Amino acid sequence: MGFNSTTASEAGKISKRGKLLSIDLRSDLKTLITHILKDIDYNTLSNTQKLKLLDIALKHTLPKLSIEKHINEEPPREFQINIIGDNGEVLETHNNVLDENFNFSNMAGGNSSK
Repeated sequence: MGFNSTTASEAGKISKRGKLLSIDLRSDLKTLITHILKDIDYNTLSNTQKLKLLDIALKHTLPKLSIEKHINEEPPREFQINIIGDNGEVLETHNNVLDENFNFSNMAGGNSSK
C-alpha cells in the first residue's frame, strides 16, 4: 500500500500524538508540580540528581511558559486606508478610529484628505 493523501489522512487519525492541554489543566499541573517540588529535600540529593531535576524542570516549563505569555498591550485604535490608483499614486486617504460607533461598511468613508 502506497503513501498518499488518503493513507496519510487515515494514519493521522490513528496517530499516537497527544492533544494540547487546556490552560486550566496546565495550571492545575503546575500547582501539583509546585507542591511536589516543595516536598523534596534538596539537601539529600546528589549533584547528579539535582542536575537531572533541573534538566527535567526546564524542559517541561520553559516552552509552556512562552506559549502562555499573555499580551497586555492595547490594540491599535486608529488606522488609515489609502486608495491607490493604477499608477501606484495615492488617490485618497481615509483615517478611521475603532470605537463604539465604528461601522465596517463605512470604513473608507472617514475623514478623507488628498
